[in-house]
Amino acid sequence: MKKKIITTKNSKKASQQPTLNKTDKLHLYTRIEESLRKVDPVVITQKERKLIRNIQRNTKRLNKNNITRTKAYLSFFKDHEEIQWAFLAHMVSRNGGYNMTDLKGSLLERLLDAEDKKVLFHFLEKANALIFHDAFPQLLLYKFSLKEQTSLFHLLPAFNVSKFMIPIWEDFLKHKNSTLLTFALITNEQQYIEKNLMSEKTIKENILHSLSYLLQEKLGFTHVIFPYKRYSFLPKYSLAGIEVHNFNSVDNRIKIGKHLYNILFTKNRYETILKFAIKHHHSGSRSDYWPHIFSNNELEHHKLISPTLTNAWDNIPHRFHMNQDWFTKLSQIENFEIGSEKLFQDITKDISKDIHLLKTIGKVKTLTLPPQKEKG
Repeated sequence: MKKKIITTKNSKKASQQPTLNKTDKLHLYTRIEESLRKVDPVVITQKERKLIRNIQRNTKRLNKNNITRTKAYLSFFKDHEEIQWAFLAHMVSRNGGYNMTDLKGSLLERLLDAEDKKVLFHFLEKANALIFHDAFPQLLLYKFSLKEQTSLFHLLPAFNVSKFMIPIWEDFLKHKNSTLLTFALITNEQQYIEKNLMSEKTIKENILHSLSYLLQEKLGFTHVIFPYKRYSFLPKYSLAGIEVHNFNSVDNRIKIGKHLYNILFTKNRYETILKFAIKHHHSGSRSDYWPHIFSNNELEHHKLISPTLTNAWDNIPHRFHMNQDWFTKLSQIENFEIGSEKLFQDITKDISKDIHLLKTIGKVKTLTLPPQKEKG
């Protein structure tokens, strides 16, 4: 028997509600535990097959590159503001694009060789693509569930999405707990890339332990930033966010995701970040938010060059395998609903210091290294 949806329009204060009380937590965990014993659906109707193919086509089409993914998240969020994870994904994906183009920009031009840049780009691109491949079908199933006024989340295994998310989405249809859904999606996506990317031996050897990765982390060039304005009349954006370390720990990545969620949906700040996202189309260039420092035009020699993604890198085709579900025991998601106490923090000065440091190091490298030839 399919479950009817209870819909609500009130989503703006969803981030401020308690994640779960003790009784609701017990009930939800019971349903999550039951999902471990359920067998994937075998009987699928013709209408459902058509829907699955439609979602797969749309996901593949929008998974072209970081630009198309980032735009897709925002477009979905504008239609469904109750799915706060979609806006978090948009802003984090913007940062993924910045990190990709940084590899071809002025600041890292002399600090990494061409092969290191290529390896790092492929790592960032694969992680970005994997999360979209797993998450976007979930968002589209939600959209169609609302349209059909019935839960369609029994179809999640057809997209190789973890069973963990079935009771989560069904709970959301009833209670509209945006914070709980966000924490669940953060947990799911980080566990998903842990199994499908981070656990690969080549990743640990060539990326996480490489000098190039350590170089970026030690220099503080792994900030996740959210442009905002303290006052609407100010011409320049300030930057909120955090510095990311220990990316190889899945638990730490989940914790970082919750920190970022808290910062992003801070009262009196969320609206100005959203206005930035809507006003400034994501190009991958840091000139999107700081045009007084960065430019995507190489002729502007007085500024740091931060190219657009389409000018920096070619599109990379990906193959996604139907791997085993990461969720095999309840201990993997224990306390996933517990939030973060991280408060909003302005890191504008920290970013400015890092830029100055990288410019200084780059000048030293220029004096000691011959010019590098790279292919796009």
